[in-house]
Amino acid sequence: MRARYQALRLDANDDGIDEIDESGFGDFDFRFLTVPWFDMKKRIAVAIGLETFLPSATEDSLGSGALSFGPQVFLGWFAPFGIKGTMFAPGYQHVFSVDTEEGRSDIHQSIIDLYVLWISQNKQYWALLDPQIVIDWEEEVEFMILDLEMGTMLDKYFGTKGHSAYLRPSVGVGSDRPTDGAIEVGYKIIW
Repeated sequence: MRARYQALRLDANDDGIDEIDESGFGDFDFRFLTVPWFDMKKRIAVAIGLETFLPSATEDSLGSGALSFGPQVFLGWFAPFGIKGTMFAPGYQHVFSVDTEEGRSDIHQSIIDLYVLWISQNKQYWALLDPQIVIDWEEEVEFMILDLEMGTMLDKYFGTKGHSAYLRPSVGVGSDRPTDGAIEVGYKIIW
């Protein structure tokens, strides 16, 4: 997931000397996610998936330079503590590179996600808080990424089904963080 968080890097090492202030497109990232088990009575589900990262960044600092895969599993609780329109979904993902550009580092990471989701009553808007703990086995560092995503469904505007857009600012936490912050803009299609 490292590539996704390098859409915009600012003051990457926080020493005031080697500031990186670049913008452009990061790596292309797509995910297949399915729910093989759902217990409606207990309001709990298991989701599994595979995320793929393609090295498509316009600048080296904006991407990983590696084709990577990230199998993942989530356990989702709907309306925890009886709070309607919410979900708590802790998850685990293991990301590894299979083809890395010469001169770039391989990717080998464990990521623990702690999604907290709120969906509006009309199901048109959402907010997502996603603290992620990243253990980078290749670089031998640990850090945290804190994302806040805000999104809206677009179906009523386009006459489609499952189309949405979102804005996801994030901040890096910890002395080993690869970036101070990032902004991700995205378009999702769920079918």
